[in-house]
Amino acid sequence: MVTEVVVLGGGYTGVWAARAVARAIAFGAISGVRVRLVSAAPDHSFHGWTAEVITGHVRPQRARVPLAELLPGVELVHGRVTSVDPERRSVRVDTAEGVRHLCYDELVVGVGSRDSVDGVPGLAEHGWSLKSPDGLAALRVHLGDLTPGATVVVAGGGLTGVEAATAIAQRLPTARVVLAHAGPVPLPMLRPRFERMARYATDQACAAGVELLPNARLARVTVDAADFGAAGRVASTTVISTIGQTPIALPGLDRFARDDSGRLRTDSCLRVADGIWAGGDAAAVPHPSGDGPCPANALWAIHHGKQLGLNVIRTVQGKQARPFRFPGLGQGASLGIGRGAAELYGVQLTGWTAWLARWVFFHWFMPSRRVALRTALEWQGGRHEQRRDHRGPRGTDRGGTVPRHGADHRRGDRSLGSAGEGAAAGRGGGRERVVGAAGLPGRAYPPRGR
Repeated sequence: MVTEVVVLGGGYTGVWAARAVARAIAFGAISGVRVRLVSAAPDHSFHGWTAEVITGHVRPQRARVPLAELLPGVELVHGRVTSVDPERRSVRVDTAEGVRHLCYDELVVGVGSRDSVDGVPGLAEHGWSLKSPDGLAALRVHLGDLTPGATVVVAGGGLTGVEAATAIAQRLPTARVVLAHAGPVPLPMLRPRFERMARYATDQACAAGVELLPNARLARVTVDAADFGAAGRVASTTVISTIGQTPIALPGLDRFARDDSGRLRTDSCLRVADGIWAGGDAAAVPHPSGDGPCPANALWAIHHGKQLGLNVIRTVQGKQARPFRFPGLGQGASLGIGRGAAELYGVQLTGWTAWLARWVFFHWFMPSRRVALRTALEWQGGRHEQRRDHRGPRGTDRGGTVPRHGADHRRGDRSLGSAGEGAAAGRGGGRERVVGAAGLPGRAYPPRGR
């Protein structure tokens, strides 16, 4: 009798879990097991190179690898999961050939998350996504089409927002780039523990010409503006959302406990219920320290996947599952070559040290060694994508259709909005520029020494 292992999702958690089980089968650690992975996309997307894809230092295609290449020995099912039936232990999948029902003995839920767009009117229709499979490549194409003096708004003051805004300002030195954040300063999740890292990242963003819009929570997005309520309205046809993620919920799993953000609660072994496991952005996995759940980011999703694969293997072998023990490694952002901000095991790093550490770790954790090697060689040889090359995803030309969150929009159907005041003024001087509802300069945080 065959033991059926079904993995949902082709992201970090799903890929690392499925690969662990497939390797155990290949090396004879387990037998009589079939592992299948369900993914709507044929590729795995590596989100680590956000800034580098925007600036052109990494080709967009290097951030995507075919699942078939990553997962030898795994049966791939290309389709969308529509429901899970825990009683019958089956998963319904809509594919191009029709509906399939996959039976499972062990189910791994690694469906991840999507951009939080539901709470902001117009964001799904008019905003740009960094998380969707073709979103980053499509955004790069769009940025190449902007005219000098255009305004780009990045909503969200986390590491992703700061990194993306800085990369855009570096790529488009004549554009006005506005970083809107809900609090008085960007990067609140780093403060006060990693204050030096946060200040360095903010300073580098401002040095690149990024304008800060504090106390600005995105309220509405229209075809030509971003509305921040009391903080004002910024005219722009390019609004990029980094305001957070919403876990993807699957019908049939709603009976199981979830945390306040909607993630499936697991025990310390990443088990949701008998025969059901979960990790990554879709799961609230207890942190090994006992201090709340694990963070929702790529590194933790990778280690969730590794542990899920190990625990599925041990369950098939009739052994006890092991608790998740990964203590964390750190976090970081690239703010240009040689300008990084990172913390490694709680130690703050900036400049070249942080940039090199991030560069090494990102190449190490790329799931494809072939793609990692080619990316590294292109960095060393300077043969990365040139700015003049603005082909869209999968080699499409500039007139193709590109995705914005869940919708498709043709770039030619949208007129460029007003660049606004101060589009190019004061850029590059390394001095902080803050804009508010009245467009008046100010300070985003107290000067050093106060």
